[in-house]
This record gives sequence, C-alpha cells and structure tokens, in this order.
Amino acid sequence: MIRSQNVARKRYGLLVPALLLLLLGGVGIYLGSHNYAIRALGLVAIMGSTYLVRISRVRDRSGLPVASGSGTDLKAPKGQGRLLWIVSLALVPLLSTAFLLMHIDFVTGGHEAWPVYVFAGVALACAIVWSYLGARIFGGRPVGPR
Repeated sequence: MIRSQNVARKRYGLLVPALLLLLLGGVGIYLGSHNYAIRALGLVAIMGSTYLVRISRVRDRSGLPVASGSGTDLKAPKGQGRLLWIVSLALVPLLSTAFLLMHIDFVTGGHEAWPVYVFAGVALACAIVWSYLGARIFGGRPVGPR
C-alpha cells in the first residue's frame, strides 16, 4: 500500500473516535445536568474530540485558492476593522454590568441563577471576540522572545 493511503486511513481512523467522543460528551453533559463530575467528564470528552478532529485534518483542500506569483489571487483583510473594535470595546461595560449583577445577587443571598448565566454568556462572548481580535492583531507572528 502507498504511504499516502496509510496516512489518509490513519486520519480517517482518528475521525471516528472523535465523533464518538463528541457524542459521548454531549450525552454526558445532557444527562449529567445535576452532577458536576459527569458534566466535567462530558466537557473533557468534547475537548478531546475537537483535538482529534484537529489532528486528523480530514478536509477537502481542492476548494482552496491556489496562489500564483502575482499576489492578486489571495487578498488578506487589512487591519482589524472598525466593527470588531467597536464590539470588543462595547463588551467591557457589558461584562462589568453582568459582574455587578452577579455580585448584587451574591450579596443578597444568591437566590437567583440568571445573573450567573448572564455573566457566563457575556464572558464567553468576550473570550471569543477578544481572542479573535488578538489573532487578527498578532496575525500568526511569534509572540515570545526571539
């Protein structure tokens, strides 16, 4: 058998356990809604699934543009964009307000769950937007010492 066929078979072989881990993790999160340990194991299974999918690299690369020598075929976006900056700056007061609501609920006895959910949702949105902004700013350049 040709080496490239072995590599392709290995990569597809990693995709099957990844899908099984994803399914198992989803079931664990759904069924373990009242058990922290089962939810945590479900989350670990989903993260392991995403890692396996990433290293399997099973993608169709035929649809990607091919770069020629001219440099006009591939156009990279320039700058971070005004909308991305506006959204990332608008999330700062939202995160502060959500934290304040959660703190007020905690001080008054913590009888409501919705402030925690609001804070978690805003924190997740901040993590996504700010990491995207950071990726656009640094753009694949090494960050550490040279």
